Amino acid sequence: MAVFGRKKDDPVVEPVPWEGTGGVGGFVVGDVLRPAAFRRKALTGERAVREPTMRDGVRYFAPAAVVTRLGEADDSTPSYELHAAVEPGGASLCVLTPASRGTAYRVTDADGTELGHVHRTSAAKRALQHGWWLRQPGHPEIVARYHWARGSAKDIAARGREKAVRGAGALVSGVVDSVAGLGAEGGDQRSTHVWKPVTWRTGDEEEDLVLTSGHLDGVRVYHPHAPWLDRRLAFALAVLREA
Repeated sequence: MAVFGRKKDDPVVEPVPWEGTGGVGGFVVGDVLRPAAFRRKALTGERAVREPTMRDGVRYFAPAAVVTRLGEADDSTPSYELHAAVEPGGASLCVLTPASRGTAYRVTDADGTELGHVHRTSAAKRALQHGWWLRQPGHPEIVARYHWARGSAKDIAARGREKAVRGAGALVSGVVDSVAGLGAEGGDQRSTHVWKPVTWRTGDEEEDLVLTSGHLDGVRVYHPHAPWLDRRLAFALAVLREA
């Protein structure tokens, strides 16, 4: 696989099996082989599902499944195909085909057998749950609800009132801080945004945990947790979310 920015003394990072460690290892989606750091340029390659690995104390993201975009370049709802990175020619792992005018993607294996669907959350529900969710045959819907949106309608209403009060306090505090900072030379303009993890579940109990995403070296990383989750379906959600 092509690598851009590699020097002679940089280690060769070979592709890894897409199944991960027992099917539950973490993975990322992108072209970053090695993130940039102080006095070290980033290494990039093909867009792929990648798994974190260490080489001489440095983190790399080894390719596991190459992501190929199908269809025309200006297609707003393209299809995707994933190929195993360790095999010459790359055996097909799965195909993501748009359905329902792009509001869902059907995920099938190389033989056309359906693995499940990845759905885009409707506008009416985006205040309650994150943008993409999964449906795997034989299992409940796999949804990432916001923390305050879990539980009964009464629980949600109570959390909503608490959040509104906290939000008002934060707004007043922010205004005061902004005014106080006007006199400071230069002003600190750095972002205070904190990346929050996302959790996909089949319910509200701890054993209902299926998939999580967080950040590692500035790259969004996904961790499957349920042993029954088809790893290719998790890949599909990540590919669409990172597209």
